Amino acid sequence: MTNPTRPPLRIREAYAFFTPLILMTELNMISKSAIHAFLARGETPGPSLAAFNTAFTCYYTLTSATEITVALSLSYLKSRTDLLHLIKFMVLVLSLPLLLIAATAVTPMGDWFYGELFSLSRQAIEEAKLSAAILMLSAPVLLARGTAFALLMLNRRTLVITRSTLVRLASIVPSLLVWPLLLDSAAAVGAAALVTCMAAETLYAWCYAWQDFLALAPAQAPPSLMALWRFSWPLALNNSAEMGTVFIINVFLGRLEQAEMTIAAFGVVHGLAGLLMAPLRNLAQSGQTLTASRADARVMLRFSVQIVLFMALAAALIFYTPLNEAVLRTIMGLDDELVKTCAPAMLLVTGLAFGWGFASLFRGLLSRARLTRALAVTGLMRLTTAALIGTAVFWYSDLNGAVLGLAAWIASYAVEAAYTGGRLVQLGWYVEAK
Repeated sequence: MTNPTRPPLRIREAYAFFTPLILMTELNMISKSAIHAFLARGETPGPSLAAFNTAFTCYYTLTSATEITVALSLSYLKSRTDLLHLIKFMVLVLSLPLLLIAATAVTPMGDWFYGELFSLSRQAIEEAKLSAAILMLSAPVLLARGTAFALLMLNRRTLVITRSTLVRLASIVPSLLVWPLLLDSAAAVGAAALVTCMAAETLYAWCYAWQDFLALAPAQAPPSLMALWRFSWPLALNNSAEMGTVFIINVFLGRLEQAEMTIAAFGVVHGLAGLLMAPLRNLAQSGQTLTASRADARVMLRFSVQIVLFMALAAALIFYTPLNEAVLRTIMGLDDELVKTCAPAMLLVTGLAFGWGFASLFRGLLSRARLTRALAVTGLMRLTTAALIGTAVFWYSDLNGAVLGLAAWIASYAVEAAYTGGRLVQLGWYVEAK
């Protein structure tokens, strides 16, 4: 059924909405890669990179519910009173994960967690614990950012989101210069810089989203907590699988002969692949925001094919040419050992475009219809896929961990895309939200 309040979607409208988000996610990922480059040039790059990537992965696996703030707000933020209602709900959802993170950061549990599970050295364990404590400060920032971005998307002001991310990127360099004056741990400096640039981004976004918030209806009956829970828990599980797959991969990589170096290498590879392919995640918000009919869904599918092919070609032009090693040596500043480990893995990035792109679009279309339970299934499927591929370390202890890790990551997206695509075919590609 076509939504009578909005004309059918056109390809150029999809590009107008999506293009600023490309810049947003690219700039967003550059901030993390900038931190990797900073750590790679430090006195102890291996332990610091391993500590930062392990703490980052574990933290965002447990607190991945912050990532559903945008999707939740796109569906349920209809009045001013809804905002506080949604934030209260998110605080309840995050309370237990944050307690677990606090336990790994300030109690001996962290020694076991980072030492036994990931085989980190004593230095890396201490740096990871401090990094996790600092990353906890990002939780309220991410909730505020998610609601601001949703308001801007609902009003199709995605260019403001791009500008806010430019503010984020501009703040990363001064953050990396200032925090070393206050913190001795290189990994903790990276975590503090990341939280600082997120806060700058969020503050700028709210300077503009505030107008859209005031334009909402003053009040209406908010959705029940049960309705919010039914919608959000599958998304939370699915988003947990985003970093959960990386968490599982790191656990298996910790069983290889050179565990710490391998985890550091996979962190760099994951960061670079994410830097290039991160715009594809915006297909979820684009599909959820712009699709109001079956005709719109068909337009979004054609649009997504174009975006996926472009991203796959971009990956091939970078990683199948001498640019591959130039990026790793010159831009990232990696030593010979890390370059030797990372370079073969980057050849797989082209395949990531197809899995990540279509999984994101299908996730957005199912969220639009508020049929999110399928996403809980795919979250479990992704985790299982990563674990099954990771078991290869028990038979081949000298594997290239960066290649194995990236292969498992790509396979997890491919499984999700296949399952959700089949579900949408059964539904005729569009179902009106109840």
